[in-house]
Amino acid sequence: MPSRARFPTLHVLLVAAAWAGTACTPVYTVPHVVAPRDPVQEFSLELPPNLEVRHVDFSATEFATDHNGMYAGAVGGRAFLKVYAVDRESGEAVLLIYEDIAHRKQPVQVIRFRSPGG
Repeated sequence: MPSRARFPTLHVLLVAAAWAGTACTPVYTVPHVVAPRDPVQEFSLELPPNLEVRHVDFSATEFATDHNGMYAGAVGGRAFLKVYAVDRESGEAVLLIYEDIAHRKQPVQVIRFRSPGG
């Protein structure tokens, strides 16, 4: 006959496993696919007025979640818009990174490239 002392431990483990499975919902920020006859999608993003854009790059990747070598069936995806710009006044190089452009208009990161001592 199984010991009753083991049941609470098993119950706690099952609840923790169920919670962990729901808490690991993958992030998906890749814009939705449009059909050939759909209208053009337009996104307006905020850019500081003192910056001059030099280059823009868009990249996206999709991935499947993996739990201990087992495919979990959930697909995630990250899409980034990288804007390389220069400050018109100081000449400072800036990299702005945008993610989830359908919902977020401001960059998620602003990276400034400064010379040492400057």
